[in-house]
Amino acid sequence: MRIGQNDIIEELTAHMRKLGGEPGEWQVGAAASNAKLPIQNSRETNLPGLACREAFTTYAAAEAVDYLVGAFGLHPARGLPCGPGNIVFVYRSTENKG
Repeated sequence: MRIGQNDIIEELTAHMRKLGGEPGEWQVGAAASNAKLPIQNSRETNLPGLACREAFTTYAAAEAVDYLVGAFGLHPARGLPCGPGNIVFVYRSTENKG
């Protein structure tokens, strides 16, 4: 189900609070809904804590990603083919753990 920017932010931050960790341990990105990404089947990925939400528009997705980076201190996703798209995802980075 497609949702708005505020709902995406609320749902993904609730997910992160539930799993714990510091905001800097989390990465966020956006991808096209038809992209061939590891986020499509989280059981086969190595992305702990993965959660995805589908935005109404690519603009809403980009705004949600920017907000989560700027206001919460999440890191932009690295190593994944991210870009313009309406799927917003977060996952806990294994690189940032000390």
